[in-house]
Amino acid sequence: MTPVIGITAQQRDVATSYGAQPASTVTLSYSNAVAGAGGVPIVLPILDPAAVPHALSRLDGIVLTGGGDVEPGHYGGAGHPAVYGVHDARDQSELAIARHAAERKMPVLAICRGLQVLNVALGGDLIADIPSQVEGGFEHFVTGNGAASQAHQMLELEAGCGLAQLFGTTSLKVNSLHHQAVATPAPGLRPVAWSEDGVIEAVEAEDQSWPLQAVQWHPENLVGTEPAARSLFEELVSAASGQAANR
Repeated sequence: MTPVIGITAQQRDVATSYGAQPASTVTLSYSNAVAGAGGVPIVLPILDPAAVPHALSRLDGIVLTGGGDVEPGHYGGAGHPAVYGVHDARDQSELAIARHAAERKMPVLAICRGLQVLNVALGGDLIADIPSQVEGGFEHFVTGNGAASQAHQMLELEAGCGLAQLFGTTSLKVNSLHHQAVATPAPGLRPVAWSEDGVIEAVEAEDQSWPLQAVQWHPENLVGTEPAARSLFEELVSAASGQAANR
C-alpha cells in the first residue's frame, strides 16, 4: 500500500481576485520530495490540538516542516530581538503533532523548525539566536538567490549513527537556513551531527524502534542534486510503508 504522508503547513496570505486571503501553504519542494520517494503527500493545515490524534490516525508518516520560530515561552526561554515569525496556533498544532507522533512511534522526518518543534515538544530547549548566543557561532541563516538549493556547510556525523549509515559517510555538506538550534536535547533524543561551530544539526531517537529522522538543514531543496537528501525522504516513505501495511 502506498503510504500517505502528512506535511505540516504554515499560514500565509495569498493573492486572489478578491484580495489577499489567508491560506495553508506548503512549498512544492516538500510535496515533490515525498511524491518522488513514492509517498502520497497530504497538506496538514494548522489543527486544533484536540483534532490531532484523529488526523494522525489516517496518516502513515509526518514531515514537520520549516518556518518561523517557536514561541520561547514553550521552552522556558526569554524573548530575543532576533526571534521572528512566531505563530501561536501553528506552535500549538505542531507541538501536539510531535508529541502524538512520538507516542505512536510514527515515522517522522523533522526539518529545521520541525526539529526544533520536536525537541521542545518532548521537553528540550533551544538556542534563540546562534550568532549572539553561541561563542564562536557563525551565521547559519544563509539567504539570497539559490541559497536553499546549494550545499555549502560541512557537518560531522557520529560514526555508526543511523544517519551516517544511511548516507554512507560521517562528513556531509548541506544547506543552512536557520538562526536557532537545539540547546538541550529532549529526553529520549540524542545529538548525532554537528556543524563546525559545535551547533547540533541532527538528532535521533534513543529508542531505535521509532523511525525518526530530525535534521536542521533543508533536504527538500537538495533532492535534485544530493543523494543524501533523497535518501531521507526514501527512508521516511519506506518506514511509512510498513505503517500503511498495518493500518
